[in-house]
Amino acid sequence: MIVEPSRGIKCRETNIADQPAAPALAVSPRERNADTRELASPLIHIPLYCAHGTSDYATRYMVELHLACLDSYFAHENTYDLLVTTNDERPLEVFSAYKEKSKRRFELRLVSRDDLLSTFCTDESRLMDIPCIKTVFSKFYPILNRECDAIVHVDYDTIFVSKVDLRPLLVSDVGLVDANQFRRDAGLWCPTVRQAAFFRIGQPVEPVSRWINSGVFSVQRGGFDVCRTEIGHYLENLERAIADGLNAYTDEIIMNALAVRQRDAVTVISDYRYNFLAYYLKHDPSWIWRGQIVHFHSLKPDAYWYFNGAVGHRCDATQAELLSEDFYLAVLIWFRHLHAACRQLAFEFPMLAAMPLEVVEKELARLVTERGARAYASTA
Repeated sequence: MIVEPSRGIKCRETNIADQPAAPALAVSPRERNADTRELASPLIHIPLYCAHGTSDYATRYMVELHLACLDSYFAHENTYDLLVTTNDERPLEVFSAYKEKSKRRFELRLVSRDDLLSTFCTDESRLMDIPCIKTVFSKFYPILNRECDAIVHVDYDTIFVSKVDLRPLLVSDVGLVDANQFRRDAGLWCPTVRQAAFFRIGQPVEPVSRWINSGVFSVQRGGFDVCRTEIGHYLENLERAIADGLNAYTDEIIMNALAVRQRDAVTVISDYRYNFLAYYLKHDPSWIWRGQIVHFHSLKPDAYWYFNGAVGHRCDATQAELLSEDFYLAVLIWFRHLHAACRQLAFEFPMLAAMPLEVVEKELARLVTERGARAYASTA
């Protein structure tokens, strides 16, 4: 017998034979031959930037997502240095209160427009571009500043489901995660002629991986110069990027292009657990004890809410196809972290009412019991 911690849900004794087999994690030759030099302890960066004109309601919604992420990080006793940056005083106020009340150790920094202009060597017009402020300036600010010898970016709509070991992500100058490998129709990404021309990708193009989600990635050593050069090129040619339709998923198209063009510096690791998209959790139920970072991405936890005495979901038909018991379990864990993070804070958090804590705990207990019964029945 072993004691399965169930990642903060409820400890229970489980036979090893009860555990469903986890999918084997394929390791690419590049990962096997990864740089074996001594690794620096990375700095984790979790930013939250607001575009000009972002409403108070939208800002508070993003803050709620971020607070749950922070609570999950500390709840699992993670000890990497943590940096939280924001360009807006509204999140700063809430994060400052959370830091004071919780006594959690992390660096909190307000990044000014002048900070961004000097760091990115750009002009005001770029700061007014919404995709750039939300995905380029936010994610790459500490990277272009080289705040640490190794930096791991993590999107704020994530939760940590374990005490993470980031070494598998630090295998090259830039480390990315093949997060879309469970997508049924996902072929290997190959740039269009226009994309290849903009990002200086030579022909013929040999694809590397599926479309890369940049919710989690690492930068170290020569990766800082790689990122500075590519971000500089993108900002200098922003008008062309917009005209060519390359401004919708700004950070992701940049990272996908780098993965194809600079194979000596960029590695895409196959271990999806480091950026496990929540709507794919059903493909590996072992995430509950083997997971690292769960990323809600395009389907957020408020897909579920409590109304008229029952929990239901509110999403369109396409999103509804992504719902599963595993996704719902991750949502409940997320709400538990949100309640824990907000417990002592004197601010209004709308999502707390969407899923009251007593409902969260009741649903978690029900799911754990049902999953345990199924596991037992499958071995009987």
